[in-house]
Order: sequence, then structure tokens, then C-alpha cells
Amino acid sequence: MRLPPFEPPTLAELRYWWRTRDEQAVQRLILEIQRQRLTLLELRNLIDSGVQQARAADRALVERGEPLMTLRIRIAQEVLRVGDIDDTRQMSRAERDRLAVRTQSQMEYAREGRLKRQRRNI
Repeated sequence: MRLPPFEPPTLAELRYWWRTRDEQAVQRLILEIQRQRLTLLELRNLIDSGVQQARAADRALVERGEPLMTLRIRIAQEVLRVGDIDDTRQMSRAERDRLAVRTQSQMEYAREGRLKRQRRNI
């Protein structure tokens, strides 16, 4: 099933719906959305570690277009698409800054790869 384009609900909207809606189904849906977002953060951390290990073993495994890098970029794009995700962990400011820089560099890498593919297709 292909989904139509839509704006993902923000963390603030989910919290508002949680407080204002009594329907159990809506609350379950909100919990499921948040669970999936937390899983997405966990997957991002796992793929980042996997890429680092692969890079140490064989740099060819993490070149552009390789499955590990494609997955890493796709997960980073999805995390940026949904916006804030409250993982309830207490992160230090330095850790949040490192995460933001890493995510930004992944997005730049993705954009650069898309531009090269577009140039080849012209």
C-alpha cells in the first residue's frame, strides 16, 4: 500500500492528543507511533556502530551506494522527517551535539549522492 504524502505528527501533537482524547484506540495508536520512533532511534545507533566496524574491517563496505551506507542514510532521513523523538534518556548536551552533527553529515552525504545520480541521468 502506498501512503499519500502527509506531515508526520509532531511529538507535541502526540502529547496533546494523548491528554485530550479518551478513546482507547487513539491512545494505543499514539503509543505505537512513539514505539516505532524509539525503535528508529535504536536502529540508527546500531547502523552507525555497524558502519564504524565495517569501515575498520574494509572501507569498501561503506562506500557510496553500498547497502550499509544506503541503510544508514535512509534511517537518518527518516529520523529527520519525524522531528523530535522523546527517548526519555538523559543525554548530555555534548552527546546531543555529536548526534546532531553526525545526522547532519549523513544528510549532506545523502544529498551529495543524489546530486551525482541526477547528473549521471541527465
